[in-house]
Amino acid sequence: MCGIAGFLNLNSSNLEVDEKLLQKMQQALSHRGPDDYGIWANQENQIGFAHRRLSIVDLSPQAAQPMLDKQNSVAIVFNGEIYNHLELRKELQNLGHQYFSKSDTESIIYAYKQWGIDFIHKLDGKFAIALFDLKKKEFYLIRDRIGVKPVYFSLQSNIFSFASEIKALWILPWMQKKFNYKAFYHYLTFMITPAPYTIFDQVYKLPAGFYLKIDCSKKINFCDINFTEWYSPLKKLNFFEQKEFENESFCLENIEFLLKDATKKRMMSDVPFGAFLSGGVDSSLNVALMSEYISNVKTFTVSFSDGPEFDELKYARRVSKIFNTDHHEIIISEKEAFDFYQKMVYHLDEPLADCVCIPFYYVSKLAKDSGVSVAQVGEGADELFLGYETYQKYKNFHDKFWNPSQKITPDFLKESLYKMANLFIKQDLNHLEFAKNWAYNRNLFWGGAIAFFESQKNIFLDKDFDKKNFIQNSIDNSYQDTIVSKILDQNFNLDSFDIVNYYSRKLKNFDKNADFFKQLTYLELKQRLPELLLMRADKMSMAVGLEARVPFLDYKIVEFMLNVPSKIKFKNNQTKYLLKKISEKYLPKDIIYRKKVGFAAPIVRWYKTGKYFPDYFKKQVSNLNYFENNYKTSESVLAVQKWALQNFYVLKNNF
Repeated sequence: MCGIAGFLNLNSSNLEVDEKLLQKMQQALSHRGPDDYGIWANQENQIGFAHRRLSIVDLSPQAAQPMLDKQNSVAIVFNGEIYNHLELRKELQNLGHQYFSKSDTESIIYAYKQWGIDFIHKLDGKFAIALFDLKKKEFYLIRDRIGVKPVYFSLQSNIFSFASEIKALWILPWMQKKFNYKAFYHYLTFMITPAPYTIFDQVYKLPAGFYLKIDCSKKINFCDINFTEWYSPLKKLNFFEQKEFENESFCLENIEFLLKDATKKRMMSDVPFGAFLSGGVDSSLNVALMSEYISNVKTFTVSFSDGPEFDELKYARRVSKIFNTDHHEIIISEKEAFDFYQKMVYHLDEPLADCVCIPFYYVSKLAKDSGVSVAQVGEGADELFLGYETYQKYKNFHDKFWNPSQKITPDFLKESLYKMANLFIKQDLNHLEFAKNWAYNRNLFWGGAIAFFESQKNIFLDKDFDKKNFIQNSIDNSYQDTIVSKILDQNFNLDSFDIVNYYSRKLKNFDKNADFFKQLTYLELKQRLPELLLMRADKMSMAVGLEARVPFLDYKIVEFMLNVPSKIKFKNNQTKYLLKKISEKYLPKDIIYRKKVGFAAPIVRWYKTGKYFPDYFKKQVSNLNYFENNYKTSESVLAVQKWALQNFYVLKNNF
C-alpha cells in the first residue's frame, strides 16, 4: 500500500524532468507511505515517477519503488496489493522470468512483459498502477476492478500528471486550480463528484475498472489518449447455470466459500494486521472467518461519547470475547471530531459529504498506534447483500406502486398530476421530487446517499450563487469535458438524472430483464461504493499509514451476488438474508438479528446542540435556514446537507 505520482511530457518541445518536483510530489504523499520513498526520472522519454512506500509484502530494499526490470525495459509505480502474486510468481518463473525480490510489484512487471496489457485480467487484488514500456514507448494508468484504490490525472499544459491524491498535483507549476461547477452541481446530489469528474477543472479520477493508454511514439494531445473499460461487474458466470442461482442452498454454499477465500487471501502480509469490529453482522462475521485461520485477531472499535444511539461497544466486546481477540477501543467526543475536521477536509482533497470519515480516521489511528499496518473492513456488505432498510422501502414502493402505475398511466396524465402536486405539496420538496421523477419516467432510486434533490439545488443556487453565472461557468467548463466524453462516451448536463440514467442504460443493454435490486446494486457499484465508501476508507486509513482491505468487495463475490435473484437475496422481507443465514454457523443469533445501527456519527446532535459545529457552520456557510424554515426537511436530511455544504466551503475558503 503506497502513494504514487508522476508526470509525462506530451509536448513536442522538451521539458526538464525535474527531480526536485518529483521529490515534492512524494513528500505530499508521505502519510500514505511512511516507510520509504523513491523517484525515477528519464529525460530521454520525458517521464518521471515518484513513490511513497508502506511496506506490507517483502520489507527489504529489493521491493522498493519505482521499480524497473533488470533490462530497464519496464518501469512501474504501484499502489495496492496483488493477493494472488505467489501463484503468478510460480507461473512466471516457469515461463523463464527470474526474480530479484519477493514483492508483488515485480510480478506485475513480468506479467506485463509476458502477456501485454491483458495481464490485468490475471491480477486478483486492489491497485492503481502506472507503467511505462521503454521499448514500445507506451504508458498505462490502471485502476482496479471495483475501485478500491483511487488515482487522479490531469492534462494541463499538455503534460500528463497523475497521483494517488490530488494534493500531489498542486506541486507542479503547470497545474492551475479552478473549480468545476458542473462537478459541484452533481456533488450536491450524490455527496461525491461522480467519476471521472473531480471538483477541480481539468483534474479527473480514473473510474473503477478502467485504464488509459498513451502511445508516446506519436505526437500527442489529449484527444489521442485512449480509455478502456477493462472490467465490468456485469459478468455472466459461465461455470454456473443461471437456473442454479434460483436454489438457496446453492447460493449459501458458494457465498460462504467465496467469503472464506476472500478473507483468507486478504490476510497476506509480512506485518501485523487486524480488523475493524463494530459488533454488527458484517464485521463480526469477518472476525469469525479470520479466526478460522489465526488466533487472537487484533480488533478495533470506535464509539462516540455523545452519541449513545451509535454505541455498539457492548456488542463488539461480546464478539471479541467469543473469538478471544486482542481488542482495542477508542471513544471520541464532538470536540475531538471538530479538532480533526479541517484535517479531514485536507486529506479528502475534494469534498466528500460523509460524516463517517471522522470515526473511520480515529479507528484507523487506533489500529496504527497499536502496531497494526493492515486492517480488514466491512465496506460493501450492505450494498451487495441488501442490508439497509432504505433498500427494502424502495423495493416495496417500486413493486407495489411505482412500476405498475408508471406502466398504466398515460404520460399526459402523469404530467398533469405532477402539476397539481406542485400546487398542494410545494413545501414538501422530497415528495414533490418523487412525483416529478414518477411523472417523467425517471428512476425511483438514485443512490443510497443523496444530499440535495434537483429542486432543492435550484433553490440553493438561486440564493447562494448567481444562477446565471453558475450556469455560464458550467458551460465554460464544457470544453474540458472531452475527457469525460472519451471515457463515458457522452457528456452530462446540469441534471444529475443524466448520470443515473447513463448507468441504468448500461445495465439494460447488458440485461434487459434486470430486477430492481440488480439495478440498485449496479448503480451503487458504479457510484457510491467506489467514490464515497471506498474513497473515505482509502483516504482516512492512509492518512495514518494504514492499509484497509475489503473482503466483501472481492470481485468474485460481486459477480456472484449480481447473479442472485432478488427473491433469494431478500427472502421473507429480511435485510441481508443470505449473509445472516451464513452467519448462523459462526455467530449467536442475537448478534445476527439485532436491530441494525450502522457506522455513523451523531451529526444531527452536533448541529442541534453541539458546542463546536453549529457556530463553525454559520461562519463557513452563508445560509441554509430557508430550507429549515420554509420547507419540510427532516433533521437528518438537513444535517447531511449542512455537512455537504460545509465540506465544500471549507475546501473553497482554504484554497
